[in-house]
Amino acid sequence: MGLRRIIVLLVAVVVAGATAMYARSWIEGQHNNIAPVAVAAPQDTYEVLVADTTLPAGTFVKPQHLRWQRWPTDDVPETYVLKGTRSKDVMVGAVVRRGIAEGFPITDGSVVKPGERGFLAAVLAPGMRAVSLPINATSSNAGLIFPGDRVDLILTQALDGEDGAATRRVSETVLQDIRIIAMGSETSDELGEGKTHEKAKTATFEVEPRVAEKVALLTELGKLSLSLRSLANEHAELAPTDEENSYTWDLDVSRVLRNDHRMTSRLMVLRGSDAEDVQLQQGAN
Repeated sequence: MGLRRIIVLLVAVVVAGATAMYARSWIEGQHNNIAPVAVAAPQDTYEVLVADTTLPAGTFVKPQHLRWQRWPTDDVPETYVLKGTRSKDVMVGAVVRRGIAEGFPITDGSVVKPGERGFLAAVLAPGMRAVSLPINATSSNAGLIFPGDRVDLILTQALDGEDGAATRRVSETVLQDIRIIAMGSETSDELGEGKTHEKAKTATFEVEPRVAEKVALLTELGKLSLSLRSLANEHAELAPTDEENSYTWDLDVSRVLRNDHRMTSRLMVLRGSDAEDVQLQQGAN
């Protein structure tokens, strides 16, 4: 009876071991049959050119307006400027056609570049007009006036004296706070170190329609000069002036002319029925 019990125990141990091995083998098989979860590879990204600040329509694009921003590869239209394919300089000097919000890509269709059709029209504020005047190095402050600057327009003209009197000259500020949008054909205010607009022969202004008519007439009246306004108060109006001080005569700036004018007088001399107008120089012998 003891031997039989031993045999039964041995059989039970063998069966239990076999069962355990089978269960382990089955579990491993099921684990291997589970499809491995794919680990997504990091998505490639590019850098696109975007506005570093909000750019209203008519804004001249400058380097400080631009920055590179990472962008998914599956969302990059061909109109975007990609880093490594084009430089940000391709947009510098262009004019914003439609307002661009901060962080939005700057595309070829959202700006107008110099030389492209409609460039000057994009520069102008709504309702404004562009009008050009001839200039030289002297009248344009030696070429140191740049697009974007604001100026006053000074007219100097010669007036013929009455009854043979000497020609008088007078200078007056006829227009104030006008924005320059181009010097010659240049619309950028960044020409590089040491460069100026000294060789520019025309200056183009942004003015209201009525003022454009005045500018066209001023070119026929006399010599025009540009007077550069300070950036610190570029939109400030000049202080009101009295009517007598709103222009400057030649006698106001030349002591020689002023003395000559004061010392000269006219005398009507009668000789019988004849009358003679004689000019006398005071202080003469």
